[in-house]
Amino acid sequence: MKREDWAEEIVQESYVNIWNHAADYRMQLSAPLTWMSSIVRNRCLDWLRRPSFEVPEDDDTPLDSWASADPGPLADLERASDAQAIAKCLGRLEAKMRQAIMLAFFQGLSHSELAGHMHEPLGTVKTWVRRGLDRLRNCLSA
Repeated sequence: MKREDWAEEIVQESYVNIWNHAADYRMQLSAPLTWMSSIVRNRCLDWLRRPSFEVPEDDDTPLDSWASADPGPLADLERASDAQAIAKCLGRLEAKMRQAIMLAFFQGLSHSELAGHMHEPLGTVKTWVRRGLDRLRNCLSA
């Protein structure tokens, strides 16, 4: 996408956002121009953080069009051996520590959600996750 195109899209999204949230504007917090500028700034940052954002390159090498984006056999082998090492190291952890780490990273639960799910105090869950990650790091580096 050309620079002008995404800049135009950001401006359009910003106008729509300003229009939709005009009732949320609080005069005592900032001037209208400051409020609108922060919306545009945040839209730009959101756009740049998108995984689909690519800076166009001027390289017209024909081989680039033939290259596959899929991982090759070597990448698959590395991923499989990494998964085996992680599974082996996870197996060495205490049950509650392993459960906390797996729920946090594979289910995306926050520390407070973990504490509620596991019926344990928040500090205990945080300690399990921190110590478990330290043990995993040591196990994987060995």
